[in-house]
Amino acid sequence: MSPPGTGKNKRRSVLVIDDSRLNRAVVSSTLSRLDIEVVEAGDGIEGLDLLGKRRFDLVLVDIIMPRLDGYGFLERFKERGNSDFTPVILMTGTEDLNAKIKGLNTGADDYLMKPLNESELAARVQSLLRLKTMHDDLFEKDLQIRKELDIARNIQRFIIPADFSRISYPIINGRYLPIEDIGGDFYDCYALGEDTGILIADVTGHGIPAAMVMTMSKMIFGLYAAQIDSPGVLLSRINSEIYKLILDDQYITAFYLIYDSERRELRFTNAGHARPLYFRKNGGKILALDTDGLFVGIKEDAEYEEKTIPVLEGDRLLLYTDGITELRNARREQFGEKRLARFIMEHADADGDDFCDGLISNIRAFAGEEQQDDDIAFLDIKF
Repeated sequence: MSPPGTGKNKRRSVLVIDDSRLNRAVVSSTLSRLDIEVVEAGDGIEGLDLLGKRRFDLVLVDIIMPRLDGYGFLERFKERGNSDFTPVILMTGTEDLNAKIKGLNTGADDYLMKPLNESELAARVQSLLRLKTMHDDLFEKDLQIRKELDIARNIQRFIIPADFSRISYPIINGRYLPIEDIGGDFYDCYALGEDTGILIADVTGHGIPAAMVMTMSKMIFGLYAAQIDSPGVLLSRINSEIYKLILDDQYITAFYLIYDSERRELRFTNAGHARPLYFRKNGGKILALDTDGLFVGIKEDAEYEEKTIPVLEGDRLLLYTDGITELRNARREQFGEKRLARFIMEHADADGDDFCDGLISNIRAFAGEEQQDDDIAFLDIKF
């Protein structure tokens, strides 16, 4: 719902609450000449009743009134917690500084001395109405941004896969935990005939800028993954495309592999990404997969080294972004690669969902009350 008074041509409305008919008449006469609608209430109870039925752009309220005085009115009005901003001017006939301070501390935005001076009344009301207009404009812009973020979040949820059932082998599960509504980490997998391509990447930054680069990059990866069967050549081609499109202070880390079903091996390349951890069931060891390669988008003609590793039944591979390993606890310790490797070894036989949910629980328990300060994404791959 938009706040009242939204729009530059809308007539403003003011509620004046005062048990004095004379004061109400002064306010009504003065503000009507400014083309401001004035609605009158005789005390705080009547004023709250009117505010429950409609919205006003500003409220003028006297301190001393029967049934419910100005202080009581302010307390109840502020307790309602309206999402829109309705400024309140407190009218007082006393010079007591403590009374004025009490009114401001209770929720008033300004005050007027009685008897009312029409010029001062008009000036203070118009000043607060300008403030109200600026607030309403910001409210509308914030609402629009939230709508756009909702759209962006839904798009991101659509393009980052949650279901990998289209890949029959290996067994893939993933989780994505952005620090904001949208983020720059992403992953994907590609059916390449009998083989499978698997990608994880991390765009610098957070929020909308990172998400925009992420969306563009994911589209480019998807376009070339089906055409190029060499991970190193693929990253080189994608790097040359992305280099032309992103800003100087942006880059992408990425790890890409192809599972060769005939040879039972992985071909992989790394562009400055966190080293995936490969658990070799036969021997119970962890291998860190790494190659030489610059971040994507740093140098137009960058080349990427490619390596292979044989795959055995029962092995497990974890691809992840550095939001996991760089996560800190209250003692400022990082979660680190060693803790991650230990978790993999201790849960090597878990099924995919249990493994992923357990890892999230593990890193959250480590962080405690410390806030996540980077996007987190990971893929669990079981052979």
